[in-house]
Amino acid sequence: MKISIFAGVLLISLCQQSSGFFGLFEDADKKFATKYIMASNQCTQVMIDRGFAVVDKHTCKPEKTFVKATVDEARAVCAGRGSGVSKENFKLVECKLDPAHNKPPNCEYTVEEVEKKILVTCDRDKKPTEFQIQE
Repeated sequence: MKISIFAGVLLISLCQQSSGFFGLFEDADKKFATKYIMASNQCTQVMIDRGFAVVDKHTCKPEKTFVKATVDEARAVCAGRGSGVSKENFKLVECKLDPAHNKPPNCEYTVEEVEKKILVTCDRDKKPTEFQIQE
């Protein structure tokens, strides 16, 4: 009886650890999406909500570029390799600091949409980790 209780406790512990372990993979996609993907053109709100706007108490981040895509579309650029360059242009949103509103907490951003090819880097599990614009 003592062995079966021990085995049950061990099994429950392993299940909890493995669910946390597999959760790490889900978090990689979420991290990429938070850092690099934007669906709207609301730069100021996204920069503030995601914590990118303020560098320190005296400085706003000058610019940040987001991809208008899904994590799956970014993952497809890697095509199972460590990195890859897109064959087609992606829509990008360039958020640039408005010079008239450039001091925290009043960081405001202008929006510029462009279309360019991107290089996407993926990890060993084929999860996108970062992207760069290809000029």
